[in-house]
Amino acid sequence: MALLRARIFGEVTRQVTSKSFKIVQNFAKKPLGGEINSYYPPLKKFQALLFRLRHFGLYYDEHLNFRDEMNARRRERGKGPPKKGEGKRSAKKKK
Repeated sequence: MALLRARIFGEVTRQVTSKSFKIVQNFAKKPLGGEINSYYPPLKKFQALLFRLRHFGLYYDEHLNFRDEMNARRRERGKGPPKKGEGKRSAKKKK
């Protein structure tokens, strides 16, 4: 009868050592999913802060530097979007 009662109420059904009983207790706890997943960091603030620090030279981001360099090289080759005032409509007006 004790085994049946232990199974129904989620208790340990057999005699266990203290180490394995700790494992049983850890698995009996509710998961922390709701508490952990409810926090989202303010990503926009972090991004703005990193851009500002990068502008002052206090933060170095290799990926952004690489992207800036690639965009500069594309502009040198004549690819990419035109600068403001250098589009098709302004070219027609100049002729």
